[in-house]
Order: sequence, then structure tokens, then C-alpha cells
Amino acid sequence: MSNQPVLELKNLTMQFGGVKALNQVNLQVNRGEICALIGPNGAGKTTVFNVVTGVYVPTQGEILFNGKSLKGKNRHNITKMGIARTFQNVRLFGEMTSLENVLTATDVHSKSGLIGSMFTTPRSRREERAGREKAYEILEFIGIDHRADQLAKNLPYGDQRRLEIARAMGTSPEIILLDEPAAGFNPSEKKALAELIVKIRDRGYTVLLIEHDMSLIMGISDRVAVLDFGEKIADDLPSVVQNNPKVIEAYLGVPADAS
Repeated sequence: MSNQPVLELKNLTMQFGGVKALNQVNLQVNRGEICALIGPNGAGKTTVFNVVTGVYVPTQGEILFNGKSLKGKNRHNITKMGIARTFQNVRLFGEMTSLENVLTATDVHSKSGLIGSMFTTPRSRREERAGREKAYEILEFIGIDHRADQLAKNLPYGDQRRLEIARAMGTSPEIILLDEPAAGFNPSEKKALAELIVKIRDRGYTVLLIEHDMSLIMGISDRVAVLDFGEKIADDLPSVVQNNPKVIEAYLGVPADAS
């Protein structure tokens, strides 16, 4: 982990009508770290992901990726630049196999184009072979290579979640945004997921994580940022954040020193 920023949010504001979902949010995610973004429901966490990945255009502020502005970039270009994400609700291609789902992600960087694909040029054949090898290797890394030929819709829920992460990795990102990856998991599944996220970080990826399970967050995060009503109220080491009076008040609704 370094202090070199991969992703920077500067005075980021996102307004919907008269409601500010994000208000002057500043956040720096450093290369090689697991940074958690937490907060009560409605705090603006997923809005951050949506603004970073081009779903929303921010009302004000700036987003920098490796020092370059994302202003005017569409979702596809943002993905090609090196930002990948998963979603709160599983969004897989149910009628495709696990391998095919990851292959759709590796196609992001294809250079053959439509003509090459239609007429099966040597380049397109090489890219297809390399893509399949890469997709299978990712499935193996994630731990679901034995599901490679199974339809995504037939996978157990936990493996569908893992497949979403595999598909995100298929785009060759520098940073992966994980939106509540442990939702619906039992304790043993959460433990395995925590180990996987650390393994992903150790492989050289940067991770920005939204999650409600505090034991998971505090166990694996290098740094934790906290949103409340669209504003950042804390940003520090997990041990410091969990004892922050503002954070305790945001989650419990009462001042930390209240009797």
C-alpha cells in the first residue's frame, strides 16, 4: 500500500431536485489499499459509486482517476480506464455460463472490433483464446472454476456474488468498487469473502468497499471513511473510526456520551 492516490473525489456534490445526496465530499483512495465507505442507510454511499462509474453526472466537484478527470467520460470509457464495480443486487447474464459472463468483461479491451469478430480474423482468434484463458484463470482465483460451464442463474447465491467479482476483475481494473458484497451471506460465507477481498488486494488491486457488516469492515480495511446525510464525517484507521463520537451518533442516533 502507498500514499499514491488512485481515485480522488474533490468537493463532490450530487443533488436530486432539492435533496443533496452528496455534499462537498472529499475522499482519496490510495493504490493497493482496501478503503471502506460506510454509513447509515441513505448516507450516499451507493451514490458515490454511481457518480464515479458514470451513472450520474455530479452537480459539482471533480473526480480524478490516476490524476485524470473523469468529466465527460461515459460508463464504457470509465471501465476501460480501469474502474470496475459490482452491485447491491446481483446483475449477471443468467442464460450465460460463468465463463461466458467473465468473457463479456474481457471483451472491454478487445482490439479486433466488429469486423474482426464477424470474419474471425487471426487477431480475433488470438484475442478469443487469450480471453478464455484469462477468464478461466480468474474463476480459478475466485474459487468457482468448477462452475465455469454452469449457467449463472443456476449457481448458488454465494457463487453468483463471487461471479460478479470475477466479472469485474475481467475488465483488468486498477480499482474494484464492491457494493455490499456480503449481503445475504451467513457468517462462514462472510469469513470466506473477507479472505477473498484481502487476496484480491494482495494481488495488486485497489478496493473501495461498501458494506454494513462492521466486523468484516474492521477486520480487513486499511482505512474507513464514513458518510452521514451525504457528508463525510470521518476518515481514518478502523480502530480510530469505530471510537469516533460522530460515527457512533450517526449509527445509534444518540450522542456517544449520552447516559
